[in-house]
Amino acid sequence: MPSLSFREKMSGNYWRLDAPTEERALTLTFEARVADVTELVKTGTWALTGTIDAEGLARAGELEGTLRFALLKERRVPYRFVFRGDDGRRYELSGQKEWTGLAPVASMTLLPATLVDEHGDELARATLRFDLRADMLAWVKSFRFRLRG
Repeated sequence: MPSLSFREKMSGNYWRLDAPTEERALTLTFEARVADVTELVKTGTWALTGTIDAEGLARAGELEGTLRFALLKERRVPYRFVFRGDDGRRYELSGQKEWTGLAPVASMTLLPATLVDEHGDELARATLRFDLRADMLAWVKSFRFRLRG
């Protein structure tokens, strides 16, 4: 069973719905992995683990989630992260990159997202970006393909 992994970082801002003019910094750093590449071909789903730094909400909080590569069939890549805030509550950040031929690179480096609380109520919205110039080489170098016997 061959496995595959890579590391990615996305940064940007979020704003709470109750204070939409106050932008706060947000950074996601995570590893995406699949234990069996044949499952990846079937489902397109990667498991995510990493950290979230969300100003005023979670400082170096552990996160888990999924990324589903649905670019060929649906022209999108949905992300879903769950984490505990500094207040001990559970939060979910979800969004999707949507490919467009008018801006292919920009559309695959931009992640608009929504943040919901433990009750499923929308709390905030975010805009995250993968910095292609600064992080592309590290991203490419982070890919690991392993054969397990």
